[in-house]
Amino acid sequence: MNRFRLGLRLAGASWRVVRKEKSLIAFPLLAAAFGIGYAALVMLPLGVIGFVVFNDNSILGWVLLALGLFGMNIGASFFGVAAAANASHVLDGKDPTLSTGIGVAWSRKGVIVKWGLVSATVGLVLQLVADRAGGLGGTLIQMIGGAAWSIASFFVLPILALEGLGPFDALKRSLSVIRAHWGESIVGGAAVGLVTGLIALAGIGVAVLGVLTGLNATWAGGVPLIVIGLILFFTGVTVGAVLRAVFTVVVYRYATENLVAEGFPAEDLEQVFHAKKSRR
Repeated sequence: MNRFRLGLRLAGASWRVVRKEKSLIAFPLLAAAFGIGYAALVMLPLGVIGFVVFNDNSILGWVLLALGLFGMNIGASFFGVAAAANASHVLDGKDPTLSTGIGVAWSRKGVIVKWGLVSATVGLVLQLVADRAGGLGGTLIQMIGGAAWSIASFFVLPILALEGLGPFDALKRSLSVIRAHWGESIVGGAAVGLVTGLIALAGIGVAVLGVLTGLNATWAGGVPLIVIGLILFFTGVTVGAVLRAVFTVVVYRYATENLVAEGFPAEDLEQVFHAKKSRR
């Protein structure tokens, strides 16, 4: 319960940063638009062509998975770096614009592409190992491996935005910060994500209820529920992404520079690093 309350406070403080700079909301939306465009303009044509030429070939599936992971990771990383850059500007009392964050991300484009390749490779390897293991074992491998990778790379996007390191140096830097503070920031991040995750989950529930209503009664009553559910879901996902971007920047700056962001009580940030009280 204490962690949930901490998450609520941190989410509220992060949201106040977003209210100061509304361009932050645009970045997860742009990332989603990029993903949809990439799927429609790149993955779909390649999939159709590949199916026509090679028919139902497992190698084709793995190639498409690799290309999909690569493109999606580049898009997510690019706009994640942009969001982290703008969040840092706001915390410094500056007034960035949408183009400010995009400009920072564009200046890091080479590194972002390399990081996209690293992330895609990790995702592909996890999928290959899980597929070979199969069953429950494969699912556990994917879950545990994915969680470990999420923890290791937790601070990578702020590092790419603020320090401009290469992908492997950024990963090493992220790991060193997590090890120094025992990674309790991940728990805080989960608490922040829980708030918006509940909104997204509620959206799924409402949408499912709408489908069931349409199938068993009337679509006149089901369609509005589906629309409301989808709005709740995408609102939760979008707000969750931007709050995470702000939160990681705040925690990273606190962990590396001992900077207490305005609106984030020092005692809350200390609780984020509760397991390493001897930090100083």
